[in-house]
Amino acid sequence: MDTVAGVRRVIDGIASGARHVWAHRPAAHALAAIATHRFCYGISTVATILLYRNYFNAPGEVDAALGGLAIAFVASGAGFLLAAVLTPWVTRRIRPSTWVSILFAGAAVVQVVLGTPYTEPLLVVAAVLLGVVAQGAKICVDSIVQAAVEDAYRGRVFSFYDVAFNVSFVAAAAFAALALPPTGKSYVVLSVVAAGYALTALVYGRASRRTPQPVPR
Repeated sequence: MDTVAGVRRVIDGIASGARHVWAHRPAAHALAAIATHRFCYGISTVATILLYRNYFNAPGEVDAALGGLAIAFVASGAGFLLAAVLTPWVTRRIRPSTWVSILFAGAAVVQVVLGTPYTEPLLVVAAVLLGVVAQGAKICVDSIVQAAVEDAYRGRVFSFYDVAFNVSFVAAAAFAALALPPTGKSYVVLSVVAAGYALTALVYGRASRRTPQPVPR
């Protein structure tokens, strides 16, 4: 019974956080944007793994595939570090929501320009830039949500945030498993991801301009 009651409390807390987010539009818009990004980023991650395993390398070249994939993940990590330095500097000059829109628009361009050739060097560059997008957007959304919600609800809101973030990635993995070929190379899926980023940049940009932005507390 204690376990059931504990699970119920967790679910109630997440539901309470979701309702609070819905009532605070800047937080709701930001979480919708980051969830969509997470879906697009998840598809790109699965595609990258498949590309290194079955497209850039022959099926028997496991070590080469793992080595190339390691380089891509290190490049992505470098992008995360760069975002941690760049984002505070940028958001002192423009609104965090504006920076999120710019990042997502940039991600759409990266998918098309660096993704469509399907070459290893360009994919590594794309990994750096998408790492900047992923971490830069998360830093901004964390800040927006923290400023928008009431202190008493913050824990429940961030529990809901974590659930939405993780569900989006799981949904991306499921979609990728159904939509991607074994090689990971698909111009259609790449176009869907690019369009998703572009649409999110446009919709979130318009929504955030129409909504008063919270002041950090």
